[in-house]
Amino acid sequence: DEEFVLPDEFEPFLIDVPLYTDNTANGIALLWAPRPFNLRSSRTRHAIDIPLVKSWYMEHCPSEHSVKVRVSYQKLLKCFVLNALHHRKPKPQKKHYLFRSFKSTTLDWVEVGLQVCRQGYNMLNLLVHPKNLNYLHLDYNFNLKPVKTLTTKERKKSRFGNAFHLCREILRLTKLIVDYHVQYRLGNVDAFQLADGLQYIFAHVGQLTGMYRYKYKLMRQIRLCKDLKHIIYYRFNTGPVGKGPGCGIWASGWRIWLFFLRGVTPLLERWLGNLLSRQFEGRHSKGIAKTVTNQRVESHFDLEL
Repeated sequence: DEEFVLPDEFEPFLIDVPLYTDNTANGIALLWAPRPFNLRSSRTRHAIDIPLVKSWYMEHCPSEHSVKVRVSYQKLLKCFVLNALHHRKPKPQKKHYLFRSFKSTTLDWVEVGLQVCRQGYNMLNLLVHPKNLNYLHLDYNFNLKPVKTLTTKERKKSRFGNAFHLCREILRLTKLIVDYHVQYRLGNVDAFQLADGLQYIFAHVGQLTGMYRYKYKLMRQIRLCKDLKHIIYYRFNTGPVGKGPGCGIWASGWRIWLFFLRGVTPLLERWLGNLLSRQFEGRHSKGIAKTVTNQRVESHFDLEL
């Protein structure tokens, strides 16, 4: 019964490979991540298409929560059921993704955001200037304000339609988000404050911008974000955490506004197309002869008097 002894030149398998590298933690996180975050191939999904908090409002709302939170649970569940009932199988078509054109850029995303704000500012100014409205000032936060007290005629002349104002408010929301990212890049806020700020912006679009004035259907998105805010806050601000300044789960609100922008794009295209054709060609009613009314027939009496 001799003891088994390994020879001196014996080495364990994979001795040349390091025990861990910089990517080991990420690899383990990927391995244990819930579906679909654990996939890097086969049927993957865009981040925008993953509802992070859906499983929360599919459960019963705890009875100790206040009425507003219970109502939020009901409304989100109702919205989910309606979407499921109206769901149709997608038509077979070529993949047409909204951000396809940006995939080859070497610009940083914050840089792209700053460019969008700058170009949007120039675009709105180009729409204001042809009217010779020197008494209106568009600032870099996309507020259109008069520089003096306007006369009735000036007020009438300085009215703009829904196309202009909706564009202005969307750019204002973009500017808020980009500004917060710029603050983060400058080192004035940390990642937690950035996440809190984004969550606050997406949950309070109704207070921070006036978009709903020009497209009232948008109140639906504002209410959805409010319901999501209730659910997320009451999940996290419990126990030892208590009521905090914010909660950095911004992705669910971000999805809602991205879907809104995706849907409002054709409408804005039509509105802006009509606006530009009216700017360059004038209204078509100009060519139609006006019917002669009594007021017009007798208008020469004013001159004789």
